[in-house]
Amino acid sequence: MHTDKVTITGSGTTNSLTIGSSGTLGSIGNNDRIIYAHASGSNTLTLTNLTNNGTINGKVAVEHDQGFTGTITVNTFANTGQVNGQIYMGVWGGNSGTLNIEKFDNSGTITASNGQGVFFEGKNTHIKTFNNSGTIQSNNSQGVNITKASIQTFTNKGLISGSNGISMSSGTINTFINTGTINSTGKKEPSEYGASSGISLSYNTIKTFNNTGLISGIFGLNLMQATIENFTNKGTIESTSNHDFGAAINLITSYGAASVINNFTNEGTIKSKSNGIFAEAGNKIETLVNKGFIEADLNGISFYDYGSVSGNKMELGKIILEEGSSIKAGHNGINIDHGSSKVIEADAIEVKKGAVVSGNNAGIYLGGGKEINAQITISGEVSGGSAGIVNEGIIGGSSSSDDGNDKKGGIIISGGNVSSSSGGSGIVNQGNGSIAGEIKVESGGSVEGGITNTGSGSISGSIVVESGGKLDSITNTSTSDTGISGSITNNSDNKLEISNGEGATIGGGITNNGNADLVISNQGSVGKDKDGNTVTNNGSGSVGIKDWVVSTDKETGKLDTVVVGGSGANNVKVENITVDQSNVNLEELGNINNIISGVNQGNIGNIGTNGGGEISLSYDPLTGKLSTDFNLNASISGATFRSLISTTTRRSTFIDNVMGNSMQSFYLGNSSRAQRMAMSEKGNLYADASDYIKSDLNNGNYGSNKEHSLFILPYFSSQNVELSLNEESKGHTKGTIIGYSTLKDSGIYGVYAGYEDTKMSSTYFDINNRTYYVGLK
Repeated sequence: MHTDKVTITGSGTTNSLTIGSSGTLGSIGNNDRIIYAHASGSNTLTLTNLTNNGTINGKVAVEHDQGFTGTITVNTFANTGQVNGQIYMGVWGGNSGTLNIEKFDNSGTITASNGQGVFFEGKNTHIKTFNNSGTIQSNNSQGVNITKASIQTFTNKGLISGSNGISMSSGTINTFINTGTINSTGKKEPSEYGASSGISLSYNTIKTFNNTGLISGIFGLNLMQATIENFTNKGTIESTSNHDFGAAINLITSYGAASVINNFTNEGTIKSKSNGIFAEAGNKIETLVNKGFIEADLNGISFYDYGSVSGNKMELGKIILEEGSSIKAGHNGINIDHGSSKVIEADAIEVKKGAVVSGNNAGIYLGGGKEINAQITISGEVSGGSAGIVNEGIIGGSSSSDDGNDKKGGIIISGGNVSSSSGGSGIVNQGNGSIAGEIKVESGGSVEGGITNTGSGSISGSIVVESGGKLDSITNTSTSDTGISGSITNNSDNKLEISNGEGATIGGGITNNGNADLVISNQGSVGKDKDGNTVTNNGSGSVGIKDWVVSTDKETGKLDTVVVGGSGANNVKVENITVDQSNVNLEELGNINNIISGVNQGNIGNIGTNGGGEISLSYDPLTGKLSTDFNLNASISGATFRSLISTTTRRSTFIDNVMGNSMQSFYLGNSSRAQRMAMSEKGNLYADASDYIKSDLNNGNYGSNKEHSLFILPYFSSQNVELSLNEESKGHTKGTIIGYSTLKDSGIYGVYAGYEDTKMSSTYFDINNRTYYVGLK
């Protein structure tokens, strides 16, 4: 055993040191330097061979003195034995000297109880090859720390472990290969500064990163303003944290600068108790290809935003899931959202045949204001608890693309399946979601549970079900101006149900070219196709119109005729048609072809209106004649009811305020001014009672405790009542009210009485009504 420090110095000297298999340097527990190779000034120092086959107790340091401008060269460092201490090789303090390491090879054990296991430092420190097939670990710091240094090839076949397994800052690695284990033993969660990571990369670049081993930690791989140009995972990268911001792979911005992965291919497993791949706003993943498995308790691929400290736009290139791959998540499989208004842009999502994307909420979720600039193509399986695909953003890109390209999007289900595990819709477009392109189901593809367009959602293209495709239903309740701008076409032999809600729009008509049933319920608006048809039926399939509301043009009073066409028009059957009678031109009701045309009249069931019984339509399918009856009693009764209810409600409010002003007069001795209640309403011009009784109130002797108040007030109002049949009833109400109030020890009491006359007139009837009323307050 040699317990003294071994010092190597010299100017232009060449040195070697070998500890044999039975040799020992330093005493047990020594934390001081036991091998100290250093140079000073402009000197040159060369270590041709520094080899340990025995035991080293203490720190091995290859460094320099202050003001160093020379060169240190280590041809070979090799450890096959045991090093109980740190290995330090570096140029520190900003000195301009150079350290060149040709080969660093550890097949033994390096364990540091105080500091990093291996520490390379200095912007002029260059390592050609780093090989670990043994164990490198630190009990309280990083297993390997690389600060500003550059490494040509870093290979780990063994174990590297510490608070961070590997921590690299401001350096470069040309090729990083891990076939062993790199793990963090630290406990710092993402909410703490310097969260524990298997590999932590900061302000540095790795050109090629290949992992076939295990990388594990609170963060498996953590990038902060770091770049990986080509990243392939064939092993396992995992997060052991269930924190909401935990992730197997995490990308962080720093001072607004991005972390970037240019090309990422996963052929192994990414698993996490939180998120699989997690990226902060402002970062970038150019291409993400999954050939393996992503398993996460929260989201498979997701994003987050820390506000002003984060970057702005997150750029995500094309996401491709190859055959046999999967993303399975506890919430959303692919979650393109981070809960803020900042932009996330993705190029496209492609799920190939045999691939699976699933989440307990949604397979694919696109949040409000977030964009996918191209198509979502599904040839595999996408499923979620609420829906397979949920869109609240923009699929197809916005019109403000920087390159000026007219980007086309949409959703293409080509041989794949989109579904909801809870029985909901397969595809949901909601909120302000926009799909700038068509939705097509083809080549045996299916959307179980159908498509729902709701909220203010819009689909600017058409919905097409090709031969072999299967779409259960289309439900459109969107109140946006566009709704579904294009047409709906069913070319398949599978039944399709279409429901277009009140206020919803289908812009381009509905066509059935298949051999199955098409069932339509429409309470909204359906436009015409290029041939002028609202509904077209070709082929041998049938079209059943369960219910259709025929709308009325507000300006002209003309009906929006349902035009039926196609070679199979005779197979169109109408169960019920409802005419919207508001603003209707009554002459329109004289001809059935103004309501629906092109259909076999014997296939028309019931025709009615949506009024209160003022108009009764009677249709005889045998003769094709439509008769119209007007029930003026129903109209008069309805108008009278609405008028009296309106008058009674306004009168009650008027009396409350008039009597209130009168009775409040007893308190004016304690108040500088009385409350004035405005009575004026549209169509109800009652006078302000306080103006009429003000003089009585102001002239009272408040100092002598006024005990009585009396007023007589005439009043007048005018009102309009809108009726059916595009009519209006106009008139007025006038009357007189007398009121008396008195102050007693037990309180203030009031009594009132009055009458009013109501006169209303319209084309069909007049109303003359007198009402007497009395009450106590």
